[in-house]
Amino acid sequence: MSGVLSLLARWRADTTVRQTVRLLSAVGLAACVAWLINLQEPGWALITSVIVTQNSITDTISKGRDQLVGTLIGASVSIVPITLIAVLHWPLWLAFTLAFVPLAVLVSWKPEARMGVVTLMIAILFPTNNSPYLQPVERVLAILIGVGVSTLVTYVVLHEQARRDAFRCAAQTVRQIMDMLNKARAREVDWPRIQDMNDDCAASLRKVQAALEEARREHWRPLEERDPMLARLPQGLRQLQIDALVVARALLSLPPGAVAIDPHELATIRAGLQRGFTWIMERCESEAVARTGEDRNVAAGVISAMPSSSATGDPTIRFLVGILLADLKQLIALLGDDDTERPAETG
Repeated sequence: MSGVLSLLARWRADTTVRQTVRLLSAVGLAACVAWLINLQEPGWALITSVIVTQNSITDTISKGRDQLVGTLIGASVSIVPITLIAVLHWPLWLAFTLAFVPLAVLVSWKPEARMGVVTLMIAILFPTNNSPYLQPVERVLAILIGVGVSTLVTYVVLHEQARRDAFRCAAQTVRQIMDMLNKARAREVDWPRIQDMNDDCAASLRKVQAALEEARREHWRPLEERDPMLARLPQGLRQLQIDALVVARALLSLPPGAVAIDPHELATIRAGLQRGFTWIMERCESEAVARTGEDRNVAAGVISAMPSSSATGDPTIRFLVGILLADLKQLIALLGDDDTERPAETG
C-alpha cells in the first residue's frame, strides 16, 4: 500500500502529468459545455481551453484575462465593418481595413489584446449563413466557455501542488546557502564566485516566492490563517541568505590564521550549524511530499544542541555568527511550530 501511495505522490508531483490531466480535463469539459448549449462553432471554445490552461493558477488567470479582453475588443470593433458592409454596402476589404488599422495600433501598444485582431478577422473574413452580427457574439461566448472551464479546472484538478513546490525549492535554497558558507569557510572560492552562488540562492528563493503567490490563489481563505508556516517561510529564508552572504564576505576578508579558535570549539560550531541546516532541508523535503507536521520538541532539541556564538574568538565573526545562529534558530522554530491545517490526505 505504501508503494502505491508513494507512486501516487510522485505522479502528482510530476509537472508533465499534472498539466496533461488538466489539459485533457479542460478540453473535455469545454466540449461538453459547447455541446450542451449547442454552440455553432464549438472548436473555438476547445482552442481557447488549450491556450488558457497553464501550469499555475496565476498564469491561467493572466492568459484567460488576455483572451477575454482581446476578444471583447475585437467583437466590439467588428460591429463597425459589419454595419458598413451590410447596411451601407461598403467593399469588404475597405471596411475591414478601416477597423483593422486602429486595432493593429492598439495591439502594438498593448500586446495582450492581440486576440482582438483574431476576433476581427474571424467575424469579417469568415462569414456564416446566419446573421453577420451573430459571429462576434458566438466568438465571445466560445471564449467565455474556454476561459471559464480552464480557470475551473486549474483550481480544482491537482491544484495543491504549489505548497509542495514551495517547500521543495526551500530545501534547495537552504542547500545552496550551506554550500556557500562551507566554501567560504574553506576558502575554496573567491568573492565573485560567492556572489554567483548567492545569485543562485536568490533564484531559488524567487521560486519559493512564486509558489507562495500561487498558493495564495488556491483558496479563498488568507494563507496566513490556513498555512502560517508557508506564509512566513520566504521571509525566514531571505534573512538566512543575507546572513550567509555577509558571513561569507567576512570569512574571505580575514587573513589566514586571523581567527584564533580552539579546534574542538570550531568542530562544535561546524557540527551544530550542519545539523541545523540539515534538519531544515529534511523538514522542507518532508513537507514537499505531504503535510506531515512536526513535534515542537524535535525542533527545540535541534535548537538546544546548536552552538553559542560566544565560542568564536574574533569579535566580528562572533557578531556575524551570532546573527546567523539567531535567524537559523528562528527558522527552525518556525518549521517546528506547525499550525498548518492538515486534512487527511495521502499525496
